[in-house]
Amino acid sequence: MIRSIYSGVTGLQGFQQAIDVVGNNIANVSTIGFKASRVTYATTFSQVLELSKRATELTGGTNPKQIGYGVKVASIDKIMSQGSFQNTGKKTDLAIRGDGFFILRDGVGKTYYTRAGNFDLDVNGTIIQPTSGLKLQGWVAEPDPESGKRFVDTNKPISDIQISAGLSMAAKKTTSMTVANNLDARVGPGKTVITLSGYGGNSVNVKIIYDRDKGGLQDPFSDYQIYRAKVYSGTDDNIDGEIYIKYDKFGNVVQSGAIKQQLSVTATTDGSLSLTGIGQEDGNYTFIIRDTSGKILDVQTGSVSSGNVTVSSDQIKNGNNYVIEVAKDVVDLATPGFIASTESGTVVSASQLDFTYNGSDITSNAKVFVRDSNGNLVAQYDFTSGLTNGTSYSLTGIFDPAESYTVEVYNGATINSLVVPGSGEPRFYEADNPTNFAVTEFNSPFYTTSVQVYDTLGNAYTLYIDFVKLAANYNDGSADYKNAWAFRVRNATGENIKYLTNYDTGQEITSGTAGVMTFDESGRFTGLYAFDPTTGQINRGESIDAIKFDAAENGDGEVKIKLSLTGITQFAATSDAYVVNQNGNAQGTLESFSIAENGDIIGTFSNGLTDKLGKVALAIFNNPAGLLEAGNSLYTKSANSGSAIIRQPGFGGAGALISGALEMSNVDLSEEFTKLIIAQRGFQANARVVTTADQILQEVVNLRR
Repeated sequence: MIRSIYSGVTGLQGFQQAIDVVGNNIANVSTIGFKASRVTYATTFSQVLELSKRATELTGGTNPKQIGYGVKVASIDKIMSQGSFQNTGKKTDLAIRGDGFFILRDGVGKTYYTRAGNFDLDVNGTIIQPTSGLKLQGWVAEPDPESGKRFVDTNKPISDIQISAGLSMAAKKTTSMTVANNLDARVGPGKTVITLSGYGGNSVNVKIIYDRDKGGLQDPFSDYQIYRAKVYSGTDDNIDGEIYIKYDKFGNVVQSGAIKQQLSVTATTDGSLSLTGIGQEDGNYTFIIRDTSGKILDVQTGSVSSGNVTVSSDQIKNGNNYVIEVAKDVVDLATPGFIASTESGTVVSASQLDFTYNGSDITSNAKVFVRDSNGNLVAQYDFTSGLTNGTSYSLTGIFDPAESYTVEVYNGATINSLVVPGSGEPRFYEADNPTNFAVTEFNSPFYTTSVQVYDTLGNAYTLYIDFVKLAANYNDGSADYKNAWAFRVRNATGENIKYLTNYDTGQEITSGTAGVMTFDESGRFTGLYAFDPTTGQINRGESIDAIKFDAAENGDGEVKIKLSLTGITQFAATSDAYVVNQNGNAQGTLESFSIAENGDIIGTFSNGLTDKLGKVALAIFNNPAGLLEAGNSLYTKSANSGSAIIRQPGFGGAGALISGALEMSNVDLSEEFTKLIIAQRGFQANARVVTTADQILQEVVNLRR
């Protein structure tokens, strides 16, 4: 009977301890980082009343007779499951999503571990646990002597993390710059198509295809671009006309004219040219003045009378030779099937072509088209008084004696006229039907981005990088280049920066004042070469490696910057190229900091830059449930926890940090109340065992009475 009393007592003791554990769990339901505990039980030894017997041939075996002596608390285990997170918005509050522990140390080097991440800064800027004053451990960032950027060496021992108010970032000169992203391949005026009603009900399909006028490249970075538009009106690939057209960067037409004929002229005086032999009807014309290399010197207007006109320009010098293009506001296009006569032209000289007209007399308004051996239109002439059968005529222009020319004669009434936009919207329309029009779609070939760079004192300089599409197929007179873009760097006053072929030697380019970028057919960058905008020449022998400029009076000497443009592409997508990185900065003072998931402490400085200040360290254990509680939500290692393994957050199972949040207790109240009820009933039942045994013993005592 005594056995039952002692068994009941062990039950009372066991459930009393269970109530103690549950009570502690419930008490810490709001404790930050608290981990709940549980009680597990085991039986004590048993008294064997009779041993077991094995089976025989006649009888079966019997089990042993045993009476237990009660229960004992086998273990009190920590439940290390993840607690829920509570957002606080305080940047020094940290929670761990994973199995790691924060590492804390006191002033004598004793180490503690905790899941409670309610940290703050002390008077020295050290990150501490305010409830204990213990200091959070991690790695402090060190400045790189070469780059000036701070870095964290996680191979070094951990130490206190200190974030000093007024921490400064030293000024650093810009020495490299990387430009990346896209330049739109679709820039410039697009292909334009219009269908003219045509003479005699025969419609004429007209295509207008643009290319850059190489003679207008003397300043590709100006606000205007000059194009040479080729006009096609047949089913073949023969050119049926050419248009000079000048656009501003917004796609508005500034000046234009359909080229009628060319003249080669030698100036006999400064400032003016007397032109004769203009084979056009009287009226106002545009005159494009080029030098013998094709470079456009000036564009003027004048009134032709009886084939003569005087063109004035301050670009004209006595004794120099010029090529003059005579342009009108309409493109004359022949209606298929209405040709009056086709004749062979005879080149008399480089400026004269003769032909004999063989056909019905045209009494007025005859049109004469001259084509080369490839069928491309060379010139157009107006014979307002008509043409007479069997009569020879002379045409003034520019002709190649080695070329053979065909002369097409039309009655003016059969000619279709396409009006060229003179200004404003690039609208082409049929002369006899203005409601029939087509507008050229224009995507600006100009693109500019900017960047601030710095000298050694931290003075800032704004640089502008200009990109201008030259042509899809550009020829500088010596070679063809695919997808060429003019490239220029200038300062805030518009002055060009100097370009270097080698950053280390500082050698400047010798041919040109800008650069040209080229791309392959897949839109990939292939090179940046020296470019002379005044001649349009590209020097592939001089690649541009860097730029340099002199700092202002308050600056510190020369600033030399190595360029990296290999990340630029040319695809059919919006232009968004920009300087993705430059390695200089102004001096800055720490304004704020934040803590990232990987433990990096990132400082934000007054110069707008960020830098690493340090990194929080975490510890993991082979058996975290074996840690010894030290009070104040702290743990120390024990003989069965294993030694702390230092990890960076996010690696090696330590878990990631959540800034501005705290990990709450993992206590489940519903579960704890259930355990409390069970413990209460268990305690009551064991108490009944004791009282029942006591009553029986009392009856035994009463037997002696």
